[in-house]
Amino acid sequence: MACYIAHTDLYAALERRCERVRKRRSTVLFRRGEKAFGMFLIIRGAVRLDFGVDAATALGNVCGPGASVGLPATLSRSNYSMAATVAEDAELGFLTPEDLVSLLHQQPALRQHLLTILSEKVAHSEQVAKALRQNRKPPWADLEPA
Repeated sequence: MACYIAHTDLYAALERRCERVRKRRSTVLFRRGEKAFGMFLIIRGAVRLDFGVDAATALGNVCGPGASVGLPATLSRSNYSMAATVAEDAELGFLTPEDLVSLLHQQPALRQHLLTILSEKVAHSEQVAKALRQNRKPPWADLEPA
């Protein structure tokens, strides 16, 4: 899991509002524990998310077009819970916390889509915590990347 695919309306609104950037493979977008400075929308390419713990535990994932990374931390203005690294050359949309909040004030209907993403994030975090406590892989670890 860990990849949050934006609803069509939300994706379109984010894409219209974002600053487009191109990033090369292996570029670190942000690190786990860093204060959130913005979110990325994957337009083309792929981004690897990683909790930054034992790689054998397989707690990361690769996200592709349509996914957003860093959204929960950006919205809550907290620290990133994962590291994000470009897995293959990518075109991304970038929004600052201020841009995201402004968009939500201008288009309140998008808030429900964000609540859905945030509830998925909470459920995902609970699964990760449980897997770490039990020293096992989470349920999605053996699935194909998104």
